[in-house]
Amino acid sequence: MGEYGMISSAILDWEVSKNPHPHKQFEIQKILSLATIYIDQGVTITSRASALCALGFQSYDALHLASAEESAANCFLTTDDKLLKLAAKHSVDIKVPVMNPVQWIWNQMT
Repeated sequence: MGEYGMISSAILDWEVSKNPHPHKQFEIQKILSLATIYIDQGVTITSRASALCALGFQSYDALHLASAEESAANCFLTTDDKLLKLAAKHSVDIKVPVMNPVQWIWNQMT
């Protein structure tokens, strides 16, 4: 297995801040503090997210994907089946593979 790191972003920070449970916010922030790369939301990400929305991605998903692309992530992990299906449909249009975490782990082991 290769070395991997976690990426965090301004959109993740914003999304976590909207969690109504302070304890859960704290726990998620602890996990995100392990990230080795942080992506601020800027014009490039906002513009790319708009293009992804035009493909049918929801605005938050588009911002997360645009952040992953900006960071040159090896992959984007999600358990959202709708997002996984849409990403598979548009795999040639997005710059980062989108996978279920279980699928990703399986691929790393084989």
